[in-house]
Amino acid sequence: MRSNRYKLGLSAFSFLASGAAFAGGETPVSEGLRYIINAMYGATGVTLATLSVMIVGLLCLGHFLKWSTLGYTIMGISIIFGAGSIVNGILSLVRNI
Repeated sequence: MRSNRYKLGLSAFSFLASGAAFAGGETPVSEGLRYIINAMYGATGVTLATLSVMIVGLLCLGHFLKWSTLGYTIMGISIIFGAGSIVNGILSLVRNI
């Protein structure tokens, strides 16, 4: 059951992130998505990422979590903070075809 909630949360985040990547113009939705992106890439996002790595690392040291969980956490943070570059790379590939 826990895996299903994780997949649902990941799917919802992917949906929101894809909408944020292509949001343009001055609509209320794009303003809201822009606010979320600014918060994630600003001091708030860096603080949350740092705390998550620290907490998961401590839980791994205490043998409450597997070490692979720390790796997944770091990979997820890398993907989140690199999302803009990933989208720009995909768009440049599509535009060149």
